[in-house]
Amino acid sequence: MVNEAVSQELIRQLDDRFRLVRKLINSEWNRDNEHGLGLTHVRILSLLSSEGPQKASVLADRLQITSGAVTGLADRLVELGYISRERGEQDRRVVLLDIEANGKQLLEQVSKTKQKLMYKLYEGMDGTDMEQMLRYFDRMIANLQSE
Repeated sequence: MVNEAVSQELIRQLDDRFRLVRKLINSEWNRDNEHGLGLTHVRILSLLSSEGPQKASVLADRLQITSGAVTGLADRLVELGYISRERGEQDRRVVLLDIEANGKQLLEQVSKTKQKLMYKLYEGMDGTDMEQMLRYFDRMIANLQSE
């Protein structure tokens, strides 16, 4: 194991790089995104498109954000007409979010923008590099999920 001072400096550098990558991803997305929606909005549209109507709590679990955050994001998508809120058929107290036709059209458009961003992000990396990155991310996830 490296000494404490070196370890702290490496951790600081990793933290700086991680924050910079996130900032650059958001900046790149915002530069090419003419619809004014964030990546999480797109993820909600994608989940609703692929899995059908969902409760906000289910989307929150899938997106690893709070139900309150999903509600705020959904409010914007409803306001823009990309999704709708519907009452459950068996239980009218249940509110389901569902994608609308123009939400599906938007998803097609922004998926191309997202794909372009992902290709740019991983440009110059081969499959071996990406597999190694996946192992590192999996290890970090396991570290944070352990008690």
